[in-house]
Amino acid sequence: MQVIRLAERDGWTCWLCGGDIDPRLPSTSPAGATIDHLVPRSRGGSNDAPNLRLAHRRCNVRRGNHLPELQWPTDWPMLMTVHLWTALARLAPRPGRAEVVAMAPLPELADAAAAWAVERSEAFVPGGWESWTVADPAGPVAVWLRRPASSAPGRTGRPLVPDA
Repeated sequence: MQVIRLAERDGWTCWLCGGDIDPRLPSTSPAGATIDHLVPRSRGGSNDAPNLRLAHRRCNVRRGNHLPELQWPTDWPMLMTVHLWTALARLAPRPGRAEVVAMAPLPELADAAAAWAVERSEAFVPGGWESWTVADPAGPVAVWLRRPASSAPGRTGRPLVPDA
């Protein structure tokens, strides 16, 4: 896939930092456009369009061959979290299945975590994610995540905008 076609699909936005990419800059510039692999080729990722994203050269180089880092915000004092990318890989192909992705000490924090989990999940595997919280009488609040049973099975690595 050519950079121009990918940039048109992704809106000239770096998927890693969310910043704008200037189409006039050469690809050799640190802020220039490059093609990044969501799942790196060295880790079994393909050159298929669903695995490709537009990124600044500096962001692409900084990321290297790491899998997408969906780390929970560090300023949240969570009691337990799972690696969201791994949870998405398990849940995307199985609509209707759910799992606990975090445990929070307070209901307000759990609500914020549930909204964050849905937002991040939609960015990587679009198609209608749901999250809810369940308080334990002992105190912690569980954050659940699932794709509705009516959703089509998905897979990690789908583009934000479908190929035209």
